[in-house]
Amino acid sequence: TFIARRRISSYNNHPIPPVILCAGRDLTRPKRGAKGMSERVLYIGKLVGSGKITKNLKNSGYEVQRSEGLRPSLRALNDFAAHIVIINVNDASMINLRRITRTAGRRPGRPFVILLSDDRSMQFEDLVFDSILVRPFTYRRLHNKIRQLLDSRPSYVVSLGPITLDRRTRRAKTPNGFSQLTPKQFQLLNYLMEHPNELVTRKELMLAVWETDYLGDTRTLDVHIRWLREQIEENPSKPQLLRTHRGEGYCLAIEGSLQVGGEPLAKDE
Repeated sequence: TFIARRRISSYNNHPIPPVILCAGRDLTRPKRGAKGMSERVLYIGKLVGSGKITKNLKNSGYEVQRSEGLRPSLRALNDFAAHIVIINVNDASMINLRRITRTAGRRPGRPFVILLSDDRSMQFEDLVFDSILVRPFTYRRLHNKIRQLLDSRPSYVVSLGPITLDRRTRRAKTPNGFSQLTPKQFQLLNYLMEHPNELVTRKELMLAVWETDYLGDTRTLDVHIRWLREQIEENPSKPQLLRTHRGEGYCLAIEGSLQVGGEPLAKDE
């Protein structure tokens, strides 16, 4: 993962799912999901120069859609639910690239972003992406990069007792079912899962999630804890997992250690 990605899109130093930008043959066909659907690739770039790449991806079993321009690309990110976004950086302005990559990074499914470029010296510090390929490159190298990113998805999944959290998508599976967490809910749960069965002080949580140690008004923390309980507790009014230590802080009352690795939590679960 590139430094730009880590700076812009990380929580508590944990990596966030990648984005690939295309500047430009693995014949292995892509894996299929539980419902038999091929993995989806969104290619953002002009028709001229993209035909061979999109055709190769389709022939290899990927479901491919192409878009061009800022607004069509933002709509495609919202509607197509791609697993991989490939962006030809030579076909868009830096301002549009910034909008597109940051929008991709905020999508619930957190697609991996790959940038394609003709120029090795180009700087992309303001962009959110996972990998970059510089032309010339082979189809095999592109396929291998896609496979590498997709196969990394299980490493973003962590489990503690009855709770499973997908750090890439902010999806959670708890005794209350599946839920999509907000960024702050995710950061709170992620931090508490890293400190199981421990008293975590209010000051520690404010510093970890809001990056402040100011405790003059902690109502914001209290409200977010309540919202998080609504997501993870079977009965939020009588919490069994996320317990309050009055005047001190909170404890995620689950014994054991954090387990890394598992099946990614799909958006439609």
